[in-house]
Amino acid sequence: MRERALATFVAALVSGTAGAETVVDLNPITVTATRSEHSEADAPASVTVITAEEIRAKGASDILEAVRGTPGITLTGRQVGGRKNISIRGADDRHTLMLIDGRRISSTDDNIGHSDYQYGWVPMDQIERIEVVRGPMSALYGSEAVGGVVNVITKKAGKEWHGGATVRGDLTAGDGGDGQQVSTSIRGPLGGGLSLAVTAENLRQSAVPLAENPKLSEIEGRERTGGSIDLSYKPVDEHEVYVSLLRTRELRWRGNQSTSGARPYYRDEYDIDRSQKVVGYRGEWAQFRPEIRFTRDEFDVTSARDQNVAPTRPQYLRDNVADGSLSFPVGDRNNIILGGEYRTEIMKNAGLRSGKDDAIHHGAFIQDEIRVLDDVSLTLGVRRDHHEMFGTEYSPRAYMVWKATPALTLKGGYGEAFRAPTLKQISPNYVGSEGPHTFQGNANVKPETSRSFEIGADWREGGSALTATIYRNDVDNLIDTRLVAINGVRRTYIYDNISQARIDGVELSGRQALGAGFSAAASANVMEATNRETGHSLEGRPQVTFSQSLEWAGGPWSAMATAEHLVAELRYESDELPPPGTFRTD
Repeated sequence: MRERALATFVAALVSGTAGAETVVDLNPITVTATRSEHSEADAPASVTVITAEEIRAKGASDILEAVRGTPGITLTGRQVGGRKNISIRGADDRHTLMLIDGRRISSTDDNIGHSDYQYGWVPMDQIERIEVVRGPMSALYGSEAVGGVVNVITKKAGKEWHGGATVRGDLTAGDGGDGQQVSTSIRGPLGGGLSLAVTAENLRQSAVPLAENPKLSEIEGRERTGGSIDLSYKPVDEHEVYVSLLRTRELRWRGNQSTSGARPYYRDEYDIDRSQKVVGYRGEWAQFRPEIRFTRDEFDVTSARDQNVAPTRPQYLRDNVADGSLSFPVGDRNNIILGGEYRTEIMKNAGLRSGKDDAIHHGAFIQDEIRVLDDVSLTLGVRRDHHEMFGTEYSPRAYMVWKATPALTLKGGYGEAFRAPTLKQISPNYVGSEGPHTFQGNANVKPETSRSFEIGADWREGGSALTATIYRNDVDNLIDTRLVAINGVRRTYIYDNISQARIDGVELSGRQALGAGFSAAASANVMEATNRETGHSLEGRPQVTFSQSLEWAGGPWSAMATAEHLVAELRYESDELPPPGTFRTD
């Protein structure tokens, strides 16, 4: 991709903060690793918390821009319109579980080829922080958490009214790429135990033409309009009933070229509609803390093309999830959490024989946080998941944390995770033949599984922070496509488990407060990813990722300058076949 000069202007108006001194929290609170509060340093996992202030300083317009530069995170290309996806510690992007306030969203990646649609659910002004957990988390969250978890925590209404607005403008040195973003939010009490939070956003970025052929788009254009409404009722402080409504509508467009006939140029559009509806209860009864909720996610994408070029088939996904948990102490040294989930997954796609398929998932887990000594804790957990098509999976996890000194924490652990096949992959009646090749489902596909361990050190004192982690992740039964037939130029592939991977790496990160509102940060990830069956390197995984940033914050204003470097990223050209057994993303 061509390098382009980019100038971004961001103006933020936030009530009640003007003139206040902004303080960077070097050890923020996280909840994703155990579903209970821990500081980032002492959490039983490798965790990075990205605050709303950091997101605003980056001028991030989506989740991808917000997490860029996070230790262990690489943004991988999707070969369509400049799209990118999140890879955690070299695991494929489909091995990252996306959550909103601990609730999974419909997994579009690998259900819809070359998509990055899972990163545009939440208006950016709605985000309080983003918690990135590196390493397997299926023991708590089930399928998809093979590489890690990205949990978007949204802003909640408090005891006072707060509001804000953001206006952003992008100007590029060249054709295309200009854009703007306007967003606003307001939240506060309504009286009588009721509170309300409302967010609205509109973002537009123009397409970037390809330098070699301006009729084609190097980066697709997009316009996203979204909003959310959160209403909660607290009859007393210990009990809350809440309702959340979230919806975003997005249009993507690009100049494309037909692969048949006279190869006409045409405008390629995708209309993406996302919505999430939630109703739930959380409370505290003596020492027992229950939460129950019901969530419905709906995702709908349709395609339109001019010049008489046939569009891709529409796709519809829906997840209905009922889940709950109960947390309680046992004695002075144990905190138990029990939980369960029942999920119905529905897909509508013309490639399915009846045009529709569905699957039922259900799971249950238990976790015990044990204070072995005053400065040593052990977290043990296991989850049992059952899928009506592929059967049952168990995901254990064990993690120990030693607070060696007030500044130094040593920790490490082992965990297993899995990713269930998509309905396309596991449905024997699925046939996809819109492109130059045909893909078939396979009822014998097994889940992808992983076994991972890590050991690390975390030192934080004053305005300084340093972390180092060594990790290994073995992924088995990677799902890929196997060639089964050739008919002229058309090839037919079937989904199958064909390879095993091993990813070894070292993560390093540091942050230093410089005074006068300035701070500097840097992170590096050195990684080796190989196919254990063939010995070949896995494509698309950089051996070294290095990023650095300089940040400034003062009152309601903040700014950030960042740079990122990738070294020795291995890729194969699109017209070449990779070595046999090497994993590729379709």
